[in-house]
Amino acid sequence: MQDEILKHTRKAYSEMKNSDHSFWHKVKEISVEIGIIVFAVTLSIWLHGWSEHSHQQKEVKTFLTNLKTDLTKDIKNLNDDRGWYLRTNEKYKFIANITLFQLDSLTKNGSAVDLPIHTSGRKISDGNYEGFKSSGKIGYIENEELKQLFIKYYQQSVPNINGVDQVYNDFVFKMIDITIDNAGQSDKSKYINPKFRETLNYIIMLGKNNVRVYDEYGIKEAKEIIKQIDKELQK
Repeated sequence: MQDEILKHTRKAYSEMKNSDHSFWHKVKEISVEIGIIVFAVTLSIWLHGWSEHSHQQKEVKTFLTNLKTDLTKDIKNLNDDRGWYLRTNEKYKFIANITLFQLDSLTKNGSAVDLPIHTSGRKISDGNYEGFKSSGKIGYIENEELKQLFIKYYQQSVPNINGVDQVYNDFVFKMIDITIDNAGQSDKSKYINPKFRETLNYIIMLGKNNVRVYDEYGIKEAKEIIKQIDKELQK
């Protein structure tokens, strides 16, 4: 393309210097050459822009494909942990309301109170998102609705999920501290202890809240983003 532009520039210059042609003939010939040059430059710019845009959109599709994989893992991890919360909460409810009669029955049968210990760790995969964001390529995504969906997910919902998990874990550790402080005491002393029961009731309340947060801000949003990604990848 550069050689063509240079060739027509030379022709225009040569025509301008040609003493055998009339002024109007020169104007006509030079105008043709300038028109060709302008067209060539415009075409070159357009082709470059098209090539660059095509490359950017390939990067976007790769990113969205990887993001879908991450979100699918997130949904599985959230559902797994959600199940833990539900099962653990049921056991905690039983212990929080256990009676002296029930404790005596367990002791007579040689059984012990089943006190589950469950803490929640990081379960969201954000490596692909953080990498794409830090490279400054988020702007390549032309679907504004999709872009805002996953930005909200990673910038707001994920921190909320991590935050409620941390609060829950803090209370679980407090419960553990209480049981350690009461080590060596009978089950009656440990599980009827008002401080222990109050802590357990907070854990139950937090467990219910965390399930709600998982449902509304984790699983639901991740599924919606995957739905939008599938539509975008089909274009």
